[in-house]
Amino acid sequence: MKLLLLSLAALLVMLTGTAGANSSSVDLTIQAVDVYPSGAKFVFAVEPGVFDVELPGAFRAASVRLLNPNDADDFRVVEKTRKDWVPPALTELRAQLDAQQRLVSGLAARKAALEHTQELLKVVRPQDDNARDLLEYIGKSQEMKLKVENELSELDFTLKEAVEKRDRLEEEMDSRSPEEAETVLRLTGTAKAPLRIEAFTSASRWNPRYTMDLNSATGEIKTRMSARARQRTGLDYTGPITFHTKLPDEKVQTPVLRPLRVGLRPKEKPSDLRRKAAYEMMDEAMMMPEEEAMNAMMGSAAKKAPSAPVMEATLADRAVKGQGALSGDGREAEFMLGELGLKGKTRLVLIPEQRDSAWIVVGMEDIKTPLIPGTADLLVDGQPAGTTKLPEFGLGQKQIPFGYAPQITARKEPIVEKTGSSWFSGVFTGGYTLEVVNGFDQAKTITIRDCLPIPTDEKVKLEVKRIEPRPKEQDKENRLTWELEMKPHETVKLVVDYTLSYPSGEELQYRR
Repeated sequence: MKLLLLSLAALLVMLTGTAGANSSSVDLTIQAVDVYPSGAKFVFAVEPGVFDVELPGAFRAASVRLLNPNDADDFRVVEKTRKDWVPPALTELRAQLDAQQRLVSGLAARKAALEHTQELLKVVRPQDDNARDLLEYIGKSQEMKLKVENELSELDFTLKEAVEKRDRLEEEMDSRSPEEAETVLRLTGTAKAPLRIEAFTSASRWNPRYTMDLNSATGEIKTRMSARARQRTGLDYTGPITFHTKLPDEKVQTPVLRPLRVGLRPKEKPSDLRRKAAYEMMDEAMMMPEEEAMNAMMGSAAKKAPSAPVMEATLADRAVKGQGALSGDGREAEFMLGELGLKGKTRLVLIPEQRDSAWIVVGMEDIKTPLIPGTADLLVDGQPAGTTKLPEFGLGQKQIPFGYAPQITARKEPIVEKTGSSWFSGVFTGGYTLEVVNGFDQAKTITIRDCLPIPTDEKVKLEVKRIEPRPKEQDKENRLTWELEMKPHETVKLVVDYTLSYPSGEELQYRR
C-alpha cells in the first residue's frame, strides 16, 4: 500500500510545530514484509528526488539502512518526539473515543449543575413570612427537589454507562496503538534513483497453525497450513509476506573451544557442608510445587492458497510465502499458506500406565514435505479430536497423535501381591492382568505396551514366571509390546506374572 508520509509530517507541524519546513511530496511505498517469530523487516521504496519522510517509532533507528546506498546522497535518520499521532487504522476508533469523552464531559457538567441546584434548594427561603406564600413555596420546593433527585438518579446511571464505554474504548485504543507511538524516525536525503530502505521492528509476531483431518480407514491426512500474524507499527500493509522460522542473529562470533582444566576440589569444612545441605533442602522444598506442576503439564481474509505451501530452505533458516492484509494496529490476521496431502498408517496404541483408553497414532515414515513446528488442530473423520504441538518433523519425530479412542479400553489389575522374607532374602510377588476391550462394531488391530521392572542393583533378581499371550517384542529395557487382532466387541485378557528377590532387611524402590 502507498503511504503519503508527508501528510503525516504536515499534521505534526500543526500539532507540535517541530516538523521540517522544507519537506517535499514523496511517496513512501511498502514493497515487502518479512515476519519472524518475534519481529518483522519492512522494505520501503522512495521515489527519486529530495525526500523528507517519517517512519513510526516502532521501527528501530539503528536498523534503518539503504539497500542501494550508491543511489543516495546525504542519507540521515534522526529520532525525534511527536504527540497525538493517530495511525490510519485507528482514525475511526479515535473519533468514537473523542465523541464518547465529549458525552461524558457533558453528562458530568449536567450532574454538577443539578447538584448545585440541589444545594441551593436547601438554603433558599422566602423573604415573606406570609403563611400562604410559605405553603406555596414549600409545595414548589418539594416538587423541584423531587424532580432534581429523579433526574440525578437517572443521570448517575447514564453517566456510569458512558464512563464504562469510554474506558473500554480507551483500553482498546491503548492495546491497538503502535509501540513507541510518541517517537518518529525522520529520514532525509536525496535519491538519485528509486531507493529501497530496510527497517526492522520488534512489534510483530507470527506462529504456524495446521488443521489436520485424518481419514482413519485410509490413513490420509488432509492438512491445511496457515500463519497467524500481527504487527503494531501503525502502518497497514497488503501484499506478499514471507514468514520465517528464525530471527536473524544480531551478534555472530566465530566459535572458540576453550581448554578444559581439572584440579582437586578444595575440601569443605563440616560447618560449610551442613549449611550447604540446609540450603539445598530449602531450595528443593521451594521448587517442588513448580516441578510437580511442570510434570503434570507434560503429561497432560487471505488470497487463495496454492495447492502446497511455497517453502524456501537455506542453511540457516526456513521460510514460507504468504499473501494478504496485515493491519498495523495489532489485530491478528490469518493467512492460508497451502494444503498438504499426507498419508500414514493409523494405529491404536494402549499404554495402561498412562490412560485406560487407546491413543490414535499415525506413523509417517516417508514424509516428502517438511512441516514447520507449530500448533495443529486435529480431526478424525471430520470430527474434532484435540490439539497438539508439532515438533521439528522429520528429525526423529515421525508420529502424530490424533487423540484417543474411548471405545478401546484396558483395565490393569495387580495380581495379589505377596511379600515374604527369610534370614537371607525377601521376595516380592508382583505381576498384573490386562483386560483389553474392543468396543467397536468392526475388527481392530490394537497395540498394547507395558513393561517389566529393570533391576538396577545386582542384589535384586527378577524372575518372570508367566507372560500370556507371548508379546510380539520385548526390548532390552523390558518394554513389552503386543499386537492383537481383536474381533468386534471382543475382550482379551493378558497376564504378566513375575517375582523380585532381594536381601533381607532391604526395601524396593521404583523410579522411572
